Amino acid sequence: MASERSPNVHGGPPPQCDLRLLLLGRVGAGKSTVAKTILGRDNFRSEGGMCVKKQGEVAGRTVTVVDTPGWNTVKYTSTHIKQEIKNSVTLCPPGPHALLLVVPMGDPLSSAERKAIRYHMELLSGRAWRFTMVLFVSEAEEKCTSIEQNQMIDRAKSILAKCGDRHHLLDCGNSPTQISELLVKIDAMVEENCEEFLIPQVYYELMETTMPREVTELRRMYEDREDRLKQKYKTELKEKEDELKKYREEEKPKERLMKRTSSSQLLPPSISTEKQDRSVMADHQKVDLQAVKQGYREEALSVVGHYVKPLIVIMTAVVGALMGAVAGAQHGTLGACIGIPIGIILAVLVSYAVRGAATAARDISIKVKAEENESQRREERADFFLDSPKSKRFDKDQ
Repeated sequence: MASERSPNVHGGPPPQCDLRLLLLGRVGAGKSTVAKTILGRDNFRSEGGMCVKKQGEVAGRTVTVVDTPGWNTVKYTSTHIKQEIKNSVTLCPPGPHALLLVVPMGDPLSSAERKAIRYHMELLSGRAWRFTMVLFVSEAEEKCTSIEQNQMIDRAKSILAKCGDRHHLLDCGNSPTQISELLVKIDAMVEENCEEFLIPQVYYELMETTMPREVTELRRMYEDREDRLKQKYKTELKEKEDELKKYREEEKPKERLMKRTSSSQLLPPSISTEKQDRSVMADHQKVDLQAVKQGYREEALSVVGHYVKPLIVIMTAVVGALMGAVAGAQHGTLGACIGIPIGIILAVLVSYAVRGAATAARDISIKVKAEENESQRREERADFFLDSPKSKRFDKDQ
């Protein structure tokens, strides 16, 4: 349906110039009161078991409202009421833009009531849920708290899941603001449905039979794809919200730690001194721990040196024996036998000479380091004496 459209003052999608609404609900749900509130007219009255159609101008646009007879449970709804509900779609041709499922606030929504809602809604076909919005209605004098609203939404969770979680709370009596909010939500749903409307089931079946099979399958494929994409986007949105919530929960301890740190800087001097003492003790403990680790390291090195040195001497002797045997083999077997002990003796002497030179070099470095430390201590003592109060007084006397 092509029609000229104007931008929405509320910042949502541009509204339809004419809007067709269909009210559905059980007996006593308050559909007639909702129709009066939307159209701002008091002469809207129900006709018993018949559908009633009224039209009016709301916010500069033509709004058509069709009120349907209320249903009972599945077992006790008459055939006449069922037929009226089916025919209600044809009263606002070519079809309604939105189906408003009226549910009173505080309704317990038992399993039998939820079953009745699903049964009577699907009299209009399973496609009706795409155009449905749940309208929770309360009287103006009965203000509902946020807890009661959440409880009501929780009870209607299975119904809301079928209509894409679209719902609105209407206080009958505070009409101007809430009706404008309701129309904005309806316009958003119309935009989401690509400005489609609910075609009566009779016409839909006729279109199905006359339309080529390929076109019908293609349309169904696109409808299924659209439903999958909507579900995918809702799932991704929920995951992002969960990630944001988790991130905020992780950041809270860090903020508390930062606040605690900033508050500790404002503590009295006595408390800050105690904290400094504790930090100094912790530093001493770290130093002691390092000293213990250094001691263990030196002990391990000494043990390794104790066992490695004899092993090195033995290896050197073996190498010397091999070299003596190879050198003496030129003079036969006797030469090889004589070369082995000579090689061992020479290798041992060389190893002891190298060890002696290394020990002497180490002793010299230790002695030099000790002398440097001693000279540094002397300089520190001299500086201390020169900076002491007694020396300063002596300088003054002089």
